Amino acid sequence: MKKLTLLLLFGLLAVVSTWGQSTFTILPKFQVGDTLLYEVQQSKNEEQADDMLACKDFSRKFYLIIKEKDREGNFKVDYLLKETNFKIDKEVRKEFVGISQVEKFLTQDILKMPILLTIDRAGRLLDVDNKDEVDKALANSLVPMATHLVNKTMKRKPTADEKKQIMESLTSKFSITDVFDEIPALFKYYGQPLIEGKSETVDSVTTKYIIARMGDGTTWLKANIDFLNGEEVVTENNPGEEFLEESDDESEDESFEDILDLGIAVIQEDEYKYNKEGIVTYLKYAFLIGSKDVNELDSSYQSKTEVNLLAIKKKQ
Repeated sequence: MKKLTLLLLFGLLAVVSTWGQSTFTILPKFQVGDTLLYEVQQSKNEEQADDMLACKDFSRKFYLIIKEKDREGNFKVDYLLKETNFKIDKEVRKEFVGISQVEKFLTQDILKMPILLTIDRAGRLLDVDNKDEVDKALANSLVPMATHLVNKTMKRKPTADEKKQIMESLTSKFSITDVFDEIPALFKYYGQPLIEGKSETVDSVTTKYIIARMGDGTTWLKANIDFLNGEEVVTENNPGEEFLEESDDESEDESFEDILDLGIAVIQEDEYKYNKEGIVTYLKYAFLIGSKDVNELDSSYQSKTEVNLLAIKKKQ
């Protein structure tokens, strides 16, 4: 199997002189009153046109406002959108009648609706406090499009009971944290013990991750998550030489996945940078589905999201 090597960006050569299998936990130093401004660029490829929320590009800027601490020491954080740019292809707009309501929700209505988060002291996302309210508003924006599709399929207008069922189905299927998936992504690796250079398999999902703690106090983390074809392999190479490497070893044991191997790869690639305070300053995550029987993943389905920290406003 061809080795895949991901090098540190911008030719960074300075890495911490000592590497080992020590446990490392990333903890953010949030301060009540701080406001973080982020920019997101999200892109999807052509093959996702059948997605009701599909668009090639969806950029946005949002604030993370650290509001207060509760009695348990958890942070109450507002995710507040500043602006969004939601581009829908003409073909998708033509196919999905009623999608203008979704566009209005994602470019206007949601700007007036802060998403309320609870984050624990270790930086883990505990809850979206107003999830039901926001999910219902999202589902409501999808109703005209879904109703048209039902009408087109059944050759008649849906009844009142059917409209109610449509609303319930949309509310259960679509979540605001799926649309704005940077919300869970920002807090994904906080508070969990990570072992440098180790690969781990949990419930048949293999995650290979490498942490680079830089001389200036910043931290880089890269992860490769294989949802179908992973093995539990510990990487012995020095991460300073090869930041993320795929193992050449093949399992000798025939598994259920081997028997039903369809030649498909489902991969997620994560890349994070944290500043000295443990705050995410950059992250990129890509989701790929395609054939695994080629040197490079020939993905027929892929989405990529990049998030950059633009500014931190400290409490005076």
